[in-house]
Amino acid sequence: MITGEFIPLERKVGDKVTGGTLNKNGYLQFKATTVGSHTVLSNIVDVVRKARMAKAPVQRIADRAVQYFIPIVLMIAISASCYWFFIANEPLSFAITVFATVLVVSCPCALGIATPMVISLGIDKAAKEVVLIKGGQYVEKLSSIDTIVFDKTGTLTMGNPELTDVLSINDARYNQFNILQLASSVEAKSEHPIAEAIVKKAYEKSIPKLDISEFYSFTGSGVLASYQGKRIFLGRNEIIRKNSEVENKGDSYDTSVIPQDIQSKIENLESEGKTVVLVFVEDALVGLIAIADTLREDAKYIIKEIKKMKKEIILISGDKERTANAIAKKLGIEKVMSQVSPTTKALEIKNLQINQGKRVVMIGDGINDAPALTQADVGIAIGSGTDIAMSAGHIILMKSDLKHVLYALKLGQYSFRKIKQNLAMSFIYNIVTISIAAGLLYGLTNSLILTPALAALGWVISDSAVFGNSLLIKRFTLNKKING
Repeated sequence: MITGEFIPLERKVGDKVTGGTLNKNGYLQFKATTVGSHTVLSNIVDVVRKARMAKAPVQRIADRAVQYFIPIVLMIAISASCYWFFIANEPLSFAITVFATVLVVSCPCALGIATPMVISLGIDKAAKEVVLIKGGQYVEKLSSIDTIVFDKTGTLTMGNPELTDVLSINDARYNQFNILQLASSVEAKSEHPIAEAIVKKAYEKSIPKLDISEFYSFTGSGVLASYQGKRIFLGRNEIIRKNSEVENKGDSYDTSVIPQDIQSKIENLESEGKTVVLVFVEDALVGLIAIADTLREDAKYIIKEIKKMKKEIILISGDKERTANAIAKKLGIEKVMSQVSPTTKALEIKNLQINQGKRVVMIGDGINDAPALTQADVGIAIGSGTDIAMSAGHIILMKSDLKHVLYALKLGQYSFRKIKQNLAMSFIYNIVTISIAAGLLYGLTNSLILTPALAALGWVISDSAVFGNSLLIKRFTLNKKING
């Protein structure tokens, strides 16, 4: 729950354990050293709360413009009418017409709806794609993001161990079928996640189970059983290296005698972030089985597309450095932060924001991602994740489809482009028409050009242009370019 690792960690007498995590096997007696508000989970919740409180309110350009618009327009109308009456010596009726035309032609509505209409339509469009955006400010923020931080487990990967490789050491005696059959038959009696992955793969390949007897499970070491009078032992490579003596049975499995070519294969598998299980029959190594947390089907495509958008991508994980680096290498991610705790994740995001001036999107799914999701400028929570992650996220992807991350990013960019276009049209309209209504061109045409009636028509045209441009949001799709 805390680190996101899918392989259980060995714990011995005197070690600390965290409430909410799972004890996969054996008897556990523990003493509560922290309770209530001092627990790990409470600390995570507290970090989320503080990060939310630290959020500054979003100040929109249009909101500030509308706030001063009416006083400025009144000043222009009064100044223009006074000029024509007192300085240009025009009739009072002329000055009143100037005053009325300036007021009528000015259009604060277009400025007022330029932003909220686009935001509203953008949120509605996203909701139809099961992307839930919790506030309009996040649509705006998506347009200025320059850094994307991905959690690893459950976000870029499936979050469940899967068998990826079966290698035979001596194919003449034990081929891949035999090795997987022996391993799955022994592991069928175990509750370990690695065992579940091996049994699942054998089931998918319709490999029948063997009649195994004398099953023993050694916590942190491996499993031992008998088949037709022969001892079958399975153990993780790193564990066997640390403890080659299987307790209470007197059996020794010394990895130092493994041939160099086999050692190279093991090292290659481990360099890819895979957990290697060694399969022994009696004292002879007969096969290798590799287990890994596999990538989501569309992970490579999403990373490639985000890179095209010129965004910096960072992988952050509580998992081991080797595993995190292996996943990053497969995806083409250069920057990796590994073995990071939940609170440290939030601090890393804060460091990017404050010390490096980055505008950050954080994408995650677990309890350990909640503080970082809240701290980020925009937190995107995967819908298959935990309730606390979905609560902390600013955008919720209701389906576990990473393409929706790309959809949210591009929708944010497109929406902000529409906001800028609306504001530009509104400002240009008001500057041009108010100038004409005030009589700026009167010396050239000897006419006001605009009457109050024409000014009212211009108002309708201005509003309609903003409405029409905003409605183009409804046509937005991920794989189709929208004109404008």
